[in-house]
Amino acid sequence: MHYPQGLRLTFDRVKALLSDPEPAVVSCAVNVITELADKNPKNYLILAPHFFQLLTSSSNNWMLIKVVKLLGSLVSEEPRLARKLLDPLANIATTTSAKSLLFESVYTLTLALPYAKKSDGSVPKNVPTIVKVSERATEMATASHIHLN
Repeated sequence: MHYPQGLRLTFDRVKALLSDPEPAVVSCAVNVITELADKNPKNYLILAPHFFQLLTSSSNNWMLIKVVKLLGSLVSEEPRLARKLLDPLANIATTTSAKSLLFESVYTLTLALPYAKKSDGSVPKNVPTIVKVSERATEMATASHIHLN
């Protein structure tokens, strides 16, 4: 980044754009933040609730891909986020027809699973189902790819 002070001065405004009523504005804000977070995702952990809300409410596949990628980069910083992402990502993996979103959802599930353990060492009850969903989604994506070629 050439001008880090500029980010400090505008961060609150960019953060506010995540709640804009216009979907195109939200999408642009998501793009800006994901590009910035690529260098140091930990700095954007504070935005996880906003991104989680977008994950569970948006129908824009391109924006969801960015949101899923960013949330995936945060799971190592906040393991509780990993547990919270399992069900929404599995839902996307089982309902989307967009291969790119399917891929990112399954990939992020694989990133989240190692961090899904609870503080007592146990795993959430939904983990076996999540693993099966990921496996099935991967098999379907691979099978459809093989049959097309």
